Amino acid sequence: MRLRCALYRRVESVVRRKILETFLNHYRRLPAALAGALLILITAGCAKQKDVTQMEPDAAYRYLVQRYNKGDYLSAVDGLDYFTLTYSGSSLVDSAQFLLAQAHYQLKEYLLAAEAYNELARRFPRSPLVPEAMFQAGLSYYKLSPKYSLDQEQTIKAIDALQGFIDYYPEQAGRVREAQKLIEECRAKLAHKEFASGVIYMKMKHYRAAEIYFQLVLDKYYDTEWAAQAAFKLGQALEGEGKKDEAAEAYRNFLYKYPGHKLKPQAESALGRIAAAGVK
Repeated sequence: MRLRCALYRRVESVVRRKILETFLNHYRRLPAALAGALLILITAGCAKQKDVTQMEPDAAYRYLVQRYNKGDYLSAVDGLDYFTLTYSGSSLVDSAQFLLAQAHYQLKEYLLAAEAYNELARRFPRSPLVPEAMFQAGLSYYKLSPKYSLDQEQTIKAIDALQGFIDYYPEQAGRVREAQKLIEECRAKLAHKEFASGVIYMKMKHYRAAEIYFQLVLDKYYDTEWAAQAAFKLGQALEGEGKKDEAAEAYRNFLYKYPGHKLKPQAESALGRIAAAGVK
């Protein structure tokens, strides 16, 4: 923690010094009033922050809440790190742990935020802040979820965390609805990834591999927007393998489940083609 804090301060100091040097090199070109105002803004951040290590726990916590509320999340993180480690017996430590997670979240340090939310649930399972921390941990993983074509480890973590929240706190109706919506988005992304893999194998004429991926979408992600296309593509993959009977059955299943889908004409045409080849 000390190394991290020192690094932050060093970077912050260097940035401020560079800004100040640039300002001093050009301030004579500015109107006097504007130059004075800018100088105040630049140097204001250089004022020494209070040392929470010299405060009583209650005063330290109030001060750190003020830093957070003012948007000074870096300062809040450093102080809250110290607070949660040093004042573990304080009645405010669970609140400090939650605020630490929130500060990481505001800094877009979503992995650190998720870890801090999870730490709250582990260390203080009876805290009234646990339900919100569990939801926010899932949301943090969701924020880390990349586009569908990349590794989806964080997407899976988001689903697991959000589903855990739903399972433990079904009475939190508003948050449960939010969690369900996020899970739906994550599942759609996973379905898209599997579907795209199937399409790639179709282009390579590796029909058996494509069949596996399309069937996977239908088995695991049947409730997503990609299920209908996977059902149709499954017919094409089976047809490519020469499995005409199974392909015809796949097309019929597609037409039965998705009668209004835009691919309906193509499915009907495929059935006609198979029938003309002597397959019922």
